[in-house]
Amino acid sequence: MRRDPRLTIITEAIERLIPGATPAFLSVEVTETLPGTGERRNTWTGRPDAVAEQLSPLAQADKAKRARSIEGEISALMQAGVELTSAPWYPARPGDLVHVHYDQAGDWPAFGETYLVGDASEPGDSVPRLMSLTLLAHTVPATVDEAEVAGMTGCFAAEAADCPLYELWFEAGPQRLTIVRDGQVVHDGPARGRGQAATRILFEAERHAATMREVQRFLERGEPDLALARLTSGQPLPACGNPGPMPEHADCARPRGHRPPCSPDADYVVPPHECPALPEQLHAVVTVGSKVKGVHFAGLHGDRGAAVDQAQSFVAYSEEHNAQYVKPAAGMPGEMVLELPQENELRATGVQLAVVVPLQVLPDPRAEDEWAAEGMATALGPEDYADDYRDVDE
Repeated sequence: MRRDPRLTIITEAIERLIPGATPAFLSVEVTETLPGTGERRNTWTGRPDAVAEQLSPLAQADKAKRARSIEGEISALMQAGVELTSAPWYPARPGDLVHVHYDQAGDWPAFGETYLVGDASEPGDSVPRLMSLTLLAHTVPATVDEAEVAGMTGCFAAEAADCPLYELWFEAGPQRLTIVRDGQVVHDGPARGRGQAATRILFEAERHAATMREVQRFLERGEPDLALARLTSGQPLPACGNPGPMPEHADCARPRGHRPPCSPDADYVVPPHECPALPEQLHAVVTVGSKVKGVHFAGLHGDRGAAVDQAQSFVAYSEEHNAQYVKPAAGMPGEMVLELPQENELRATGVQLAVVVPLQVLPDPRAEDEWAAEGMATALGPEDYADDYRDVDE
């Protein structure tokens, strides 16, 4: 059988993953790992060339032979034989049409052949019926030289055989055969490849969906760094594994790369930061130095008593001075004005002045949202009014 050079490239690329290894002794393991738990559910093990192509039974046996695996060689041939003889359409019957497909190999184009199963028994033969296999047609392009066509087609034709499909089944492989009986397909070999491709697509789709579910869960929990790590890793994030604070404490089970703190709970989420509610009134402690330009904010408090306590630590604070220099702004309700003393007044006393200035705080927008939500939740709707709420005169 001709082998597609592209499949050879794939096989050699896999074999080069381990430099210096003997290709005949290499194997490939494909494992399905469930997201989150990391449980290994399904595993497939085979040779690198089997990843690139579904080989015919004879090719599988040949590979096993080169790998010095008598068990693998016998198993490949025995399994193919059992699969052939146990098929519901076996044995072949005269009139069966057998189509075989060949992939493109180098410059030789892809093409197909159609064979007809015929009765090769002689009248009156006491031996079991013999059958023939005759080439009916092929699809080699007309541009190919006729001599080459003659040498590359009709290879599986047989004049008389107990099972005319034996060589086709073992050399070409059941995956390349389509058998039609009475106008109906009884064996659809290429469907195997389509089924495997569909299985791979479904597996990748499920894996992608599992990834997106994890990413969404991280985003909903407020962990965008873990969501990004999950997207780039291509597999579930391993556990952090940091040891607990004490020997009897379990290791951290949160995903690796999480933000502090560690926790033995894999689903632990750091509570979101909640800013404290703003007070309705703030009180600023302001000091004025020996020069008028030396004005400084010494503190800011939500409670006036705390502001007064800080202001009293300065020598020049008194309630009288505070009322003298801190006054309501004319024509501006709720606004306060600090009237600074003259520079010579401070210079005469030789001390600094400390005052407590009340500051108006703007409404907290978060509170406004809460009030609006509370109002919507408690608002009365039409269904809350009695049917006879209108004036009886109406």
